[in-house]
Amino acid sequence: MLKGLVLINGINNSYLLNREQLNKINFKSEQEVIKPVKRKDIYAEMPIRALGYTNELGEAIRPISPMLANLSWLPAIGYISADIADKYKQDEYSNQDPSKGRASKQFVTQLLASVFLPTGAVKIGQSLVNGGAAYGKTGLSINERERISDTVLDSMKSGEHKNFLNEAGLVDKDAYKESLSGKFDEILKHQNTHKKNRNPLKMAVNLFKRQVVKKVTPENVKKYANSVVDRLIDERQQLLDGVAPEGLSKKAFNKFVKATKDMTMEEKQSHAFDVVRKMEKGRMFNNRILKSIGGLTALALMAKPIDRFVENIVVDKYVGPQIDNISAMYHKQQNARKGKVSA
Repeated sequence: MLKGLVLINGINNSYLLNREQLNKINFKSEQEVIKPVKRKDIYAEMPIRALGYTNELGEAIRPISPMLANLSWLPAIGYISADIADKYKQDEYSNQDPSKGRASKQFVTQLLASVFLPTGAVKIGQSLVNGGAAYGKTGLSINERERISDTVLDSMKSGEHKNFLNEAGLVDKDAYKESLSGKFDEILKHQNTHKKNRNPLKMAVNLFKRQVVKKVTPENVKKYANSVVDRLIDERQQLLDGVAPEGLSKKAFNKFVKATKDMTMEEKQSHAFDVVRKMEKGRMFNNRILKSIGGLTALALMAKPIDRFVENIVVDKYVGPQIDNISAMYHKQQNARKGKVSA
């Protein structure tokens, strides 16, 4: 088979061409310039590229399903590993030329473009929705509302409300609220100390949040906490009285009535609390969906800009040249050692 050597783009690289390739060349000079064709990078294009965002999708739905969020990292890690291995084995022209430097560049690219920056975008989207909720009628963020609801539910689960029964056997809500005031103060204290975090990144985020997110006040915490206590105690009592609470489906109420028909009062009270707890968790779940939507929206808006920023600025202008310099120094040292051994 006829083969020849052709100069590509004036670079000191020689490529063997077969007869068919040589016949396609229209030689007009002694040094014909041929532009090599870059291979298609399937890892940088959809739908394969979407695998790099599975972990961000998981983080976006973490408020809804933590387990799925953890599992979402598996395909992302597999995608990143495959891309780095591909860049190590061959260059952009499909030449089998293993290169640690090329693999290092792609590792940095994937670390930024598929892990840190997109995850940060998701967290920002969730934080904006979470903090934006404080501008509603409650004056509290979604997270703060959840902590208050969880505090009341935990208290009722441990039976603390039974310590405040009046002569009619009903819970004295005012006395019960007063007993929980210390726990609600802890929620407010947590918010204030959380903002004093010494981590530089978190300090920057908290500084931004202080400018945008509405400040939590003791009045708002107390008002919302009292409304949660009223709602949960009233819903529980309605079930015990044979009345369907607002928001409970007819099917669920009939199921409760049927299940508690032959129960003792203590068993019925326990079952009523389980129904009330599920109703409250359902309300919190709806709020988590809003946070997930915020995270997904931020990811959709920032995915492409992040890719371009990492590839065209971070890697091409800063990280890439540094890796090339380190690689050149390494090869120079290796050649110098070989020269000494030969001598």
